[in-house]
Amino acid sequence: MNSFNKNSVIALGTGTSTGIPIIGCKCSVCTSLDHRDQRLRTSILIESTRGKKILIDATPDLRTQFLNNNISAIDFAIITHEHADHLHGLDDLRPFTFGPPMREINLYCNENTYNTIEKRFEYIFMKRDPIKNPILGGGIPRLKLNKLEMQKDIIIEDEKFFFFNYPHGHGETMGFIHEGLAYIVDCMEIPPELLTILKSKKIRLLILDCLQRAPHSTHLTVDRAFNYIKEINPERTGLIHMGHDLFHRELLMLAQQNFGERVFPLYDQLKLFY
Repeated sequence: MNSFNKNSVIALGTGTSTGIPIIGCKCSVCTSLDHRDQRLRTSILIESTRGKKILIDATPDLRTQFLNNNISAIDFAIITHEHADHLHGLDDLRPFTFGPPMREINLYCNENTYNTIEKRFEYIFMKRDPIKNPILGGGIPRLKLNKLEMQKDIIIEDEKFFFFNYPHGHGETMGFIHEGLAYIVDCMEIPPELLTILKSKKIRLLILDCLQRAPHSTHLTVDRAFNYIKEINPERTGLIHMGHDLFHRELLMLAQQNFGERVFPLYDQLKLFY
């Protein structure tokens, strides 16, 4: 059980798909010496009051994120969608399955992401004959894929969740509510029916997509994120998935001007309780 008998969340990474700094970019954010402007790809880790460690998304930076935060075990993982910056670190889960004893880690996702993962990571999920086609060398991560039902309360390994889909580009991202935490990342809009649900829940901590100031076709801008925060009215909001358009200190100042201290940008390795 963690501090204050509350769930906690660690921001493993808070940056957009390129990470910040962007390779080769010499802009003022990418060359900033403020550690809060140095952002690995977006992922979080929940540590529940029941002692469960729940990974949200497997970024290409996952190994570094585990090492930076001294994470030596997870109980299960949730994958929000199939884009590379949220999925392509999947093989970095392999050491957690080595044992002894060897164990299998459950992955949970929506149906579209399930189908994509099966195809993209065929070497992990293919049916194989252990005699004719044995696993050789360092092996593969022992993972089990599970499809989730949307918009209903469900229990996963003793943890209660409410999952929902929302638009992101040509596809959908899956968000969730877990005991007062609402997680909405990689979002182009929050549909009215989902807004109604979020407003009806007691959201203690909202973690919300906030890519940049200028308009964007697949992500929330600062203005749109702020408008949704006003409508949902959570107790606190942490902004995530920022690009190199935004200095941490400038976004923090904008948030405080609009909301006081209850809205703030996250930064890598920040830990919050809810």
